[in-house]
Order: sequence, then structure tokens, then C-alpha cells
Amino acid sequence: MLELDLQYEPEALARVKQHWAATFAHQRRISVYGKRIMARVMEQIKEDDLQLRDYYQLRVSSVVEGTDIDTDTAYSFLKKAIYELAHVTWEFESLDGSEWYIRHLLDTTKERRVGFKDGIITIILNPQLAPYFVQIAGQYSTYKLDGYMGLHSWYSMRFFEILSAFRDTGWWEVSLEEYRLLMDCGQELDKYGSPKKDRKGNPVMKHADTNELIKKTVLGAQKELERTPCAFVYNPILEANRAGRGRKKIVGLRFELLHKQSTVIPASWLADEILRPVIDRLREFKVTDRNIALYLKVMEVVEARKLLREWQLKENSQKKIDDKQKYCNAVFVRVGKQISEEKKKDALLARQVVQAALGFDKK
Repeated sequence: MLELDLQYEPEALARVKQHWAATFAHQRRISVYGKRIMARVMEQIKEDDLQLRDYYQLRVSSVVEGTDIDTDTAYSFLKKAIYELAHVTWEFESLDGSEWYIRHLLDTTKERRVGFKDGIITIILNPQLAPYFVQIAGQYSTYKLDGYMGLHSWYSMRFFEILSAFRDTGWWEVSLEEYRLLMDCGQELDKYGSPKKDRKGNPVMKHADTNELIKKTVLGAQKELERTPCAFVYNPILEANRAGRGRKKIVGLRFELLHKQSTVIPASWLADEILRPVIDRLREFKVTDRNIALYLKVMEVVEARKLLREWQLKENSQKKIDDKQKYCNAVFVRVGKQISEEKKKDALLARQVVQAALGFDKK
């Protein structure tokens, strides 16, 4: 039980499901290899898992594939990456600041060891963080690893994670302050999480100049993501009013995805014993395949069934639906967008409570 030898062959799902509280929390930068290790771990967490495994294993080759680094050279990088992950903490704080606590991402207290041996990496996640990895019920986004694992920049990986949560709307608009937090470009912190200050007592900011911030974080990621599902263009958001002369300040950024979410119902949904009957009923009420593809997973089966019951009650009453195609599509899209926005607001609010996310310390 103490050894790190391969105990099972990891099943490659080729996609990751990540809790929005993690996606939209402040993440400190770590190595790309640390991100890749965690992606390979999360790839093994299935939809129907009720709890975390006692440990997760992956091959070193699965972390370095797509790079020019061979397996032997990779060990020095992986040692640093695992060291980083072992020191990652998630911080939790109540909105009023009266409660605060901290948990490590990895559990290194077990008899089985975290580390690598003979080309096999063993990772043990802290079981106290299980609610953010398994049974996360709609509060998540998914992204495919075929585009993610080929990225070579931390900023590109962060963009991939965040933009994957907005593929249904096709755009992401964020204030400059919020953007700095998400991209670890806010105030520089010491090892205790307190803001660093210069000789004059002013907080030290990473990429304090906005133009430098965009150059360092946006432009490189834009180029690296141009051949992925998260390819994007961006536009600055300028302040609405400015007293006096001078150029308006940039107060936010808007990112437009070039490849929006598919508007075709996936074959896997039609083969699913739970989804297929719901899809058939929605089609009976003239809901288009496009709208089903965009919003069914957002609102989930429970909410879709509620709408179907309401529509059926109308049909059984004296107030029948005159134009199913017009009425049902309008209601379905309105509810889908409303739920989507509520979930995203909940995720952004969770950033104030969950002050650290996957692979990083609190800023």
C-alpha cells in the first residue's frame, strides 16, 4: 500500500468537469505541468461518482504529450509541479468576514504516498474538498482536453477554463478589477497572503499599467487559443463618462468567442434513457433542436420537466397554447437564459466565499 506502482489503468474521458466556484475563484499561478496533472486527475472523475477515490494515478507520458520534453527530462518539471500542488491551499471566508478557514488541495497524510515512481504519478485529493469535485449538480462547466493539454501558457489555460463556461452565450464581459483577480494580476501578496507594499506604502500591482496587462495576458493567449474551441477576439470597455479632457480609461474587457456552442443535439443525448423522452416531448411542443441543444443541459432535466408539465396543463385546460412554436420556444429560451445567468452569478458570488481554486493558493 505504500508503493506508487500503477494499481489501475486510468480511463481517459478526454474532458474535465470543473466547479464554477473553482473556475471563477482567484487562482495563483503555478507551472503548466501542475495544471496538466490536475486536469488528468479530474478527467478520471465520472458523472456518477459519489465520492473521491482514495487516490488517482496517471502516466507521466500523459502529462508531457504534445511537448518536446521526453519522459526522462520531465521528472524535474513534475517534481516541481507536485511540490506546488502539495502546497496549494483553498481558503474559505464568509461574506461578512467573520469566518475564515483553509484546506490543502492534496492529502499527504495518508499511508499511500503522493509522488511518482517508474513513470506513474499518484495523487491524493483532500476528501474535505469532495463537494467541489463530485456530484456538483449543474454548478460547473466542461472542457475538452484535446485543446487544453496542448497549451503552454498559464494564462491560456485560464482563458480556456473561463471561456468554456460561456460557450452557450458566446461572450464574456468582465470588469478590469475582476479580470485582474481571475488572472492573478491584482495586488502582489507575500507568503502569508498579505499585500506587498513599496517604500511609500502603496500596494504593489502585477502589470499595473492596463496596456501592459493586456499585452502580457490577453495577446499571447489569443494567439495560442486561435486553433481551439475557445478562440476569441476582444474589445476594451471604456468608462462611460469622463470629466475634462484626455483618453477614456479602460474599465473592463469583452471577449467574443469565435466558435459558439453547437446548436445540434448530440447523438449521446438521443441515446440517453433519461434525456431522450424529454427531448421527444419538447419536440412535440415545437421547441427547436437548436434551443434544446443550447439550453437543456443548462436548465437540467428537472426544470425541463416542470415546463412540460405546465404546458400540458395548459393544453388540458380551456386556455390552450395558440402557437406552440412561438410560445414554447420563447418560454424555454427565457428560462434557460435566466438559469444560466443565475448560475454564473452564483459562481461569481462564490468567489467571495471560496477564495481559492483548483491548483492555486488564495491571492
